[in-house]
Amino acid sequence: MSTNADFSGKVAIITGAGRGIGSTIAQELAKAGAIVASADLLPEDQWTNPLTVPHTRHFVDVRSKQSCLDLVESVVKAHGRVDHLVNNAGIVRRAKASEMSEKDFTDVIDINLNGTFFMSQALYPQLKANRGTIVNIGSTSGHSAVHNTVSYSVSKAGVMFMAKSLAFEWAADGIRVNAVGPTIVPSDMTAKLLVDDAFMKDKMSTIPLGRMADQLDVAQAVLFLLGPTSGMVTGQTIFIDGGVTIH
Repeated sequence: MSTNADFSGKVAIITGAGRGIGSTIAQELAKAGAIVASADLLPEDQWTNPLTVPHTRHFVDVRSKQSCLDLVESVVKAHGRVDHLVNNAGIVRRAKASEMSEKDFTDVIDINLNGTFFMSQALYPQLKANRGTIVNIGSTSGHSAVHNTVSYSVSKAGVMFMAKSLAFEWAADGIRVNAVGPTIVPSDMTAKLLVDDAFMKDKMSTIPLGRMADQLDVAQAVLFLLGPTSGMVTGQTIFIDGGVTIH
């Protein structure tokens, strides 16, 4: 899986790029020559993403189709085009399925699943014009059932299948759509789990390679799927999981 692609002259939007995995993906794309439009709902004082000019920062609430359209308009105004989209924005809410609140369920679906669709749809004209690519951030939780994460698991299964659906429909437009499915990755989202010894012992027992994925593992897979070295790959999910999904 080569990540040596040159993204010079290309413009990429990454949602949820203020910090965590999204920030790492943004930085790796910038190193590869892309102009990166980092977008997030977070106030900028909560960002850890260090990218500055010529890269740009944008607000987006992916739950709103109009906000997604406004983001695309602002990026095109700033950079003239968009070639790549990484649908990374996401949240998790943990509770027993029998006890999960309506808000916790719908918030996760609205951001993780609906937001992925709204962003992809909003960017479709640019991607068609530029024969662009999309990568959705899925999860092993969308492949194998996990206790107490029903909304997250369903949403991630959805974004991985959405890659198939959009890839099939948009192939005629020259648009490739794929996904990556990481196992647990150290981030703000998983910080509380990383200090739960019982959870981590159980989690690590499911990973044949015996380690968590790190953010760079995810970013390198994303760059591969965005770039020309994966030119015949579409509608696929690459699991960055150390073998979790072997079984």
